[in-house]
Amino acid sequence: MSLSSLLSSVPNYYIVTLLNSNLLFDYYREYLNCTVNIQINDIRQMPIFIPASDDLSWIHKLFLKAYEIKKYSNHEQLLELEQIEAAMDKLVCTLYGI
Repeated sequence: MSLSSLLSSVPNYYIVTLLNSNLLFDYYREYLNCTVNIQINDIRQMPIFIPASDDLSWIHKLFLKAYEIKKYSNHEQLLELEQIEAAMDKLVCTLYGI
């Protein structure tokens, strides 16, 4: 099974960013499925906030940075990755008004 966006205003990298955020992970575990098995139908029930284009461009920039670090990471870059993930979490919380 796979999950992908049907809307151009909600690209796949944005969905990946949301699903990797602490906010939506906690929401998933608390309200949708508290087991260790992640179900695609549960993920489809998650609230997806449609971002403004400037937020989307910032998320895309952070996503690409994180992806490159993951792809070609060395030990020194792990701190940078943690900072990027923290920035992404903060941005997701801001998008959801938290």
